[in-house]
Amino acid sequence: MAATLAVMAGALVLGRSSPARAQAYTVDEARSFRSPQHFAFEFRMGPYRPDIDSEFSSGRKPYETFFHGRHLMTQIELDWQFFHRYGSLAVGAGVGYFSTTANNPSVKTTGLTADTSNLRLIPFSLSLVYRYDYLFQDRQIPLVPYAKAGFDYSLWRVLDANGEVATDALGGQGAGGVLGWHAAVGVSLVLDFIDPDAARSFDDELGVNHTHLFFEFSHADISGLGEPNKIHLGDTTWSLGILFEF
Repeated sequence: MAATLAVMAGALVLGRSSPARAQAYTVDEARSFRSPQHFAFEFRMGPYRPDIDSEFSSGRKPYETFFHGRHLMTQIELDWQFFHRYGSLAVGAGVGYFSTTANNPSVKTTGLTADTSNLRLIPFSLSLVYRYDYLFQDRQIPLVPYAKAGFDYSLWRVLDANGEVATDALGGQGAGGVLGWHAAVGVSLVLDFIDPDAARSFDDELGVNHTHLFFEFSHADISGLGEPNKIHLGDTTWSLGILFEF
């Protein structure tokens, strides 16, 4: 996964490179070509396991038993950077997608049937983001730590073998939405230093100020914000991603 993201970033940054100059840009020269910077767009992916089993006692783990472990969560986020001084402050809106499928157990034997069930999540998020990019802007140190926190709303549904929302014996629907919150910390590597000429061209032609690769560690509690009888869909996990500031 990390290798895939590195290849993506390399294609975007190095693929636009021009012949290298004999002398590297100075800090002042690097600042001189930057277009206005107001936004950031990120794409990230990582393992995810909804915390459904935390609702059950006596060692029961229906999610783990049926769907088995973590599966891929992909997310995108757009931030508006409204403050730039000793770092940047931004508000961000994000959306993600998670899907996992497993074969249904047989009611007659201990084996599995050919029929499947699918759990699908579409989480939405609203975040406040702080990036400590002061050392990068002032000293060209290409590491930028950051933190974010905010609120979530996750749509969920369970689909049966026919692709329809599953129902129980009482007519209950296997679908709904759950409120929650999240917090995360991370660090990004600014890729401009790999080829300053390519970074300058990216800025001149597309208005992309900086390209980052990042690692993020996050915790999400998506269980209704205290509202009872809500499915638990949060997790504590990590992700890798690519970020463009423009």
